[in-house]
Amino acid sequence: MNDTMQHHHVTLIPRGNKVTETYELLLQCAKQVSLKKNENGPISWCASYDENKKHFFVDALFPSQEAVEFHQKNLKPILENASELITAPPETIVRHVFSTAP
Repeated sequence: MNDTMQHHHVTLIPRGNKVTETYELLLQCAKQVSLKKNENGPISWCASYDENKKHFFVDALFPSQEAVEFHQKNLKPILENASELITAPPETIVRHVFSTAP
């Protein structure tokens, strides 16, 4: 498969008492993504929280590998201390996207 678009599904598990702080961190990420979207950011980005599992999920759609790299660099300053809030490095599943759109 030679498609360049990528869907990233990220799972973050907050430490026991760090749910609010992790939520606030993701809000900062959302604001930064919105500010830089026109500079090569993701096509879409959203975060959600599963009350039962106590996990956060982030989904992002990127038009290219260059956009992924831009996005990672863009959020790096915000996420530098994320290990204090989450139990392990985020699990990321990357899927290549195909579309009939031109």
